[in-house]
Amino acid sequence: MDKLTEMEKPLESGHARARVELPELPLDVLKRYAGRGPRYTSYPPATAWSDAVGPDEYRAALEHARDFAPNRPQSVYVHIPFCPSHCWFCACNVLITDRTDLADVYLDHVEMELNLLRPSLSKAPVAQLHWGGGSPSYLTPVQMQRLHGLLKSAFTFAPDAEQSIEVDPRITSDEHLAMLAQLGFNRLSMGVQDFDPHVQLAIHRLQTATQTAAFVKRCRAHGFQSLNVDLVYGLPKQDRENFARTLDQVCEMSPERLAVYGYAHVPWVKPSQKKIDEATLPGPDLRFDLFRDALEVFLGEGYSYVGMDHFAKPDDELAIAARNGTLHRNFMGYTTRAGTDLVSLGMTAISYVDGLYAQNQHKLNPYYRQVQSGQLPVTRGWRLTRDDEIRSALIQDLMCRGGVQKREFEKKFAIAFDSYFADALATLAPLAKDGLCTLTADRIEATFVGRVLIRTLAMAFDAHLPKANDGLARFSATV
Repeated sequence: MDKLTEMEKPLESGHARARVELPELPLDVLKRYAGRGPRYTSYPPATAWSDAVGPDEYRAALEHARDFAPNRPQSVYVHIPFCPSHCWFCACNVLITDRTDLADVYLDHVEMELNLLRPSLSKAPVAQLHWGGGSPSYLTPVQMQRLHGLLKSAFTFAPDAEQSIEVDPRITSDEHLAMLAQLGFNRLSMGVQDFDPHVQLAIHRLQTATQTAAFVKRCRAHGFQSLNVDLVYGLPKQDRENFARTLDQVCEMSPERLAVYGYAHVPWVKPSQKKIDEATLPGPDLRFDLFRDALEVFLGEGYSYVGMDHFAKPDDELAIAARNGTLHRNFMGYTTRAGTDLVSLGMTAISYVDGLYAQNQHKLNPYYRQVQSGQLPVTRGWRLTRDDEIRSALIQDLMCRGGVQKREFEKKFAIAFDSYFADALATLAPLAKDGLCTLTADRIEATFVGRVLIRTLAMAFDAHLPKANDGLARFSATV
């Protein structure tokens, strides 16, 4: 990872991409509101949770859902923490090793956890399965088959279940792809971040455009017709020219979905980020330009803007859900599978069942010890209050539909909207004046600028946010 070979030179871009003419994104407004905040994959955010939720509370929630909501569909998530090398920008919970035999021990303990859960699990169908990490394709094909078999022995999968997995093009073989297809996986998500070799050196991740394009072709050959690509803007040594080349190269690969995340530089939280030279990070003006360039290119290419930092082809079910108002958001990001309970396995995994969030041990050895002792490895979580339920539903509407119908909330929750949210509406007033939203007697509606800064609008309704700005330091930038 310390030098560039001839093979690692960037793939030449094919042509200049058509761009759409976007509404103005005023720089002064973006700067004013582009602070740090939650991504609202949960409400309240995980930073508000406590150790008042443990194994007993989680089991009780599972059994209540099993007995009183037996037809509510389920989602299942498995966290695979292993990676063969450390990407310095990464903020995920990972373990760096090239020993795949260690995964056998890990799967032994996931099996123990699953066996502890079995008596409490619902028989409702699984509508969505996701393996995340880490790098789940670190598992060998045989290990993948074992894990999938364990899950199939404990859950009933719906015939049309979405089965997705995060794969690393650098380590995912044809044997992996054949096994994933055999097991019924139908969506693949891969990290790209940026194809410029100098950026890649700065983040300790070499993955060429040529290598990735070849991998995409192999995925198509194995029958995978839904591919997602993740990009990151705000990385060290990025500029508009080299990022435009990356955007073009990704468009040539024509993935069905795209995510363009803003890099969160939090070395006080993730020590590996201390290896990144802060002097090479793009400033706020350049960060905004990079994201705007991505917006213009992907919309010009025909992708639909799903929300926040996600795009999808117009005929993709994610884009369809965004148009018809059925989009949902959870720990897997934007999804079409709303109204499900989420049962998660593995270290640091988060479940959401019957109004209860439950998170597993963050560290490997404590996770091992807890399941070996016959206890579910839950260490913290949160039981939603009625106020949490109301605010969670409202934030879902903002994040997924870009607006809120006040009368719907008044009818559903028996509240007087303007009185209940008087403080939030007062907070929104200057944002409306600056063009982030429109406020009427019946509706709150995000403008185009507000959709880019949708987390800022959602934060107005968050009753759990730290009052001091320094309390937001653990969160990523809102743009």
